[in-house]
Amino acid sequence: MVAILAAVVAALAATAPGSATAAPAWCADHASIAVLGDSGSTGYGLPGYPGGDVYAPTADGWASRITTLAATTWRTTTTVLAHNGAMVSDFLPGGRWPETTAAVGRVGQLQPSLVLVELGANEYIQDRSPTAVLAPAYHRLVDSIKAASPRSTIAVVAQWQAGHRNSAQPRNTSWAAYAEVIAQTAADEGSRFLDLRQYLPPGDSAAGQGLFLADHVHPTAAGHHVVADAVWTLLRDDC
Repeated sequence: MVAILAAVVAALAATAPGSATAAPAWCADHASIAVLGDSGSTGYGLPGYPGGDVYAPTADGWASRITTLAATTWRTTTTVLAHNGAMVSDFLPGGRWPETTAAVGRVGQLQPSLVLVELGANEYIQDRSPTAVLAPAYHRLVDSIKAASPRSTIAVVAQWQAGHRNSAQPRNTSWAAYAEVIAQTAADEGSRFLDLRQYLPPGDSAAGQGLFLADHVHPTAAGHHVVADAVWTLLRDDC
């Protein structure tokens, strides 16, 4: 675990270009966090997950662990706006669910110190183009968050590689291409960037045994603990 935390600190030291302009809100106060995410953030499949498609605060989920740690350390309030199956486009006008299309408006109401965006895996699973679909949608989402809450620091997260695709012969074969889009969005937008590929192996790899559920996509409690450690280091040390 010490090695993981040391690696996270080293990675975050190489912050995306321009990101110094994004730091003040979170570094000045730790009052609140908003998380926009997919099933990687809902707690899907963990013990105690009650079902349904939106965030359910189970003890082992990374978002729940961060909520508890931040509340204990800084009295931070955390709002998780996550939906199973969500793509970036679902958080834009015309998205598939009221919970996701209303999320940016909720951010505007909350004016959080920090917005964490954990999205992009479902575009990969559904074989949506990283350049033609994911890239413009991600930029639109970050821009809309900035417009809704100009004070917020924004951090975007590149997830682990899902070990399942819905297409037997996907046209877009490399998860790296999707992660690069997310990293480039962070660079273009002056946002923080956290690359979870360094800490979790691909979901269908031998190294991933014990870290992923049988679907090879969603982390086990142990996998969520790794994610929580990485995100917590970002929150605690990246100022």
